[in-house]
Amino acid sequence: MAQVHSEAAGPLRHATLIVSDLPAMVSAYASLGLRPGATGSISKQVAADWGQPQLAGRIMLELAPQAGGPSLLRMIEIPGAPARPTRQTHGWMALEILVRDVDALAATLPANGFEVVGPPADLDVSPNIRAMQLIGPAGEMLYLTQVKAPVPPFSIPQSSDLPANADLGQLFIAVMSAPSRQAAVLACEGLKPLAALHFDTKITVLNRALGHPVDKRWPVATLQFEASCLFEIDEVIDAQVGTAPRGALPQGLAWITIQTPNGNAAMRGLKEISPGAWLECVPAP
Repeated sequence: MAQVHSEAAGPLRHATLIVSDLPAMVSAYASLGLRPGATGSISKQVAADWGQPQLAGRIMLELAPQAGGPSLLRMIEIPGAPARPTRQTHGWMALEILVRDVDALAATLPANGFEVVGPPADLDVSPNIRAMQLIGPAGEMLYLTQVKAPVPPFSIPQSSDLPANADLGQLFIAVMSAPSRQAAVLACEGLKPLAALHFDTKITVLNRALGHPVDKRWPVATLQFEASCLFEIDEVIDAQVGTAPRGALPQGLAWITIQTPNGNAAMRGLKEISPGAWLECVPAP
């Protein structure tokens, strides 16, 4: 077992999505191998702790891999919640989930509410990472990623590490669209990342959505955390991209939850670390 850093955050616990039709989401994600888990209404105390008192009484449901393991998604139902065009707004842009065989998954994936916006392809950053991109029923974007071999200097899980009965694994990268890469990195200092890298890379799914040449490169930063998880921060400065309207929680990816050491309370709670990008920090169980 890898040695645990005494101060760094990690792992990613789950992502919270705002949805307008919970049964439709459950049905769609069943096709990806996720099953319903804990459910119930949000208490006034929890809603207050999140700084979102209007969520009290709303129904919340967790989804976990059918093969077992912790929940990947936490869904909160708000009928009539406004849509959020994921690639045209700053905030959390995508969830990257480990899969065993992305090509096999793509061949059998039913439509069922998902739109394929990027078919399986090796990523620009490394041919050992092969991924496809989907837009889900609430406008959320997923990267379903097969990691074929180690990808130094990143510490990420490999698809061969998945249990024999599992085609779907952990949430290991959360991708953010930010107006300033450096400001977002500085906002995450309290999480004590193990390493930070800055580089430029091609983001095909973003180039297609914004009408740019497919080989346009964007400034990116990655923050490495414990348990082989990362934040990817994409600096997106484009006239077509802005921040989601204030005053209402739109549909889609609302916030990411990351575990922080019990002794590190610097980031505890729910904070906006970049425009539209909310992060919930919780202690180890």
